[in-house]
Amino acid sequence: MRIRAGAVASAVITLAVFAVLPLALPALLPPDLTDAISLMGFDLPSLLNEVAIIGVVLSAIALARGLVEKTSPAYPALSAVSNVGWLAFSLLVLGLGEIGTLGVTELSFEVPGGVNAVVFDMQLFVYIAVVAVGLKIIHSVLEFLDARSSTKDQRKERGE
Repeated sequence: MRIRAGAVASAVITLAVFAVLPLALPALLPPDLTDAISLMGFDLPSLLNEVAIIGVVLSAIALARGLVEKTSPAYPALSAVSNVGWLAFSLLVLGLGEIGTLGVTELSFEVPGGVNAVVFDMQLFVYIAVVAVGLKIIHSVLEFLDARSSTKDQRKERGE
């Protein structure tokens, strides 16, 4: 078992961007902006915590994928789990912190004389993300099968 440098770099970058940065972001935002966001009923700290959790999981999966060979049965399983994790991240971001809304989000805030409500319908992007994840999973299975068959061919050529 060997560790690929690219996998380690990918895991570190994923951890930095999707775990460390979201946890540090609230301290960098101006207080007026965070107050305005909270007045709309949007829970920014909760969203950032969920993004950080998914970031830690995805970086661990990226590191684990770097430890296994492409011919190992664990490779397509880790690849599928990684793709599903990215889908969960996409659903979280498109739903603004609510995965269950599947891309339909409503924000409302009071203004003098009434309430403004905004509905974001991002379901098309959710469908595109689901199809993309399905295709990526199929690609990783085909990649695994190709690696296995080329390994068997190399063994036959060597007479093993």
